[in-house]
Parts: sequence; C-alpha cells; structure tokens
Amino acid sequence: MYPGGPPGFAYLPGSHFRAALGDPLLLEDVLAHHPKLRIYVMHAGWPFLERMIALMYAYPNVNVDLGVISWVIPRAEFYRYLRALVQAGYSKRIMFGSDSLGFPENIETAVNAVKSANFLTQEQKSDILYHNAARFFRLEPTPHFAPPGAMETLPR
Repeated sequence: MYPGGPPGFAYLPGSHFRAALGDPLLLEDVLAHHPKLRIYVMHAGWPFLERMIALMYAYPNVNVDLGVISWVIPRAEFYRYLRALVQAGYSKRIMFGSDSLGFPENIETAVNAVKSANFLTQEQKSDILYHNAARFFRLEPTPHFAPPGAMETLPR
C-alpha cells in the first residue's frame, strides 16, 4: 500500500502511481470473498489511518507492518499514527518491518523508532518487534531468532 515511493514519486517519468490506490479499503472486496485469507498491509496503510482502523475492525485477519514509515516520515507523524493504531486496540496486529530498500542502515533506525516510542509498553514493543510476526507467520520460536525472553512468552 501507500507510500509507493519517495515524495513526488508520481511525477517521475513512467510512473503511474496514484495516492488513491493506496487506500486500504481497496482490499475489502478480496477480504470479503476470501474470509480465511490472512494479510498484512505494508506501511500500516499510512496515511489512511481511519480507513486502516476500519479495515482492521471489520476483518480480524488483517495485520499491518510498519515498513518504511518508521524511518521515512517525520518521527512525530510516525508516532501519531502508531499511537492511534495502538489506542484503537490493535497492538497485537502491528508487525515490525524496515522496508530498507537496500539501505541496511535504516533497519537500525526503524528498530530504534519502535524501541524509543515512550507511549508503548515493553510488552507492546516486544510484540511489534517479534511476537506479532512470529504469530502471523506461524513461526516456531528458535533461540537463534528470538530476542531474550521471547521463548517463554510466545503463544503456541
């Protein structure tokens, strides 16, 4: 979903990008026709907050990842958006994603954006950075990939 590229991407030669096509509610027909389909929406549907919340409310099989919004938009805007998703009750359906696009230094920035969010509890941070994705992708916890303490708290 949106954002599809850097600011001004729609004006790049050959781009057929349209911001309206990033609307998370465009997924609704697919979800309605495939009730067992589990999906995650990249970039948490930013900037379509109300529509993303509506989709998550209507379809409990929809999750989001944070993707590029954790390092490309201003931190205050990222926190506003993330806080709203958490306050709407979806902290168990938010997954970490760096979407580093070949810029591995942005992975650390993305992780730090979550870790330094003072409105998140330690449990919410752990869920976002590991547990939610492990549950969504049905991963077996392994000591190699799991952060300290994750093995004991991951639901089976």
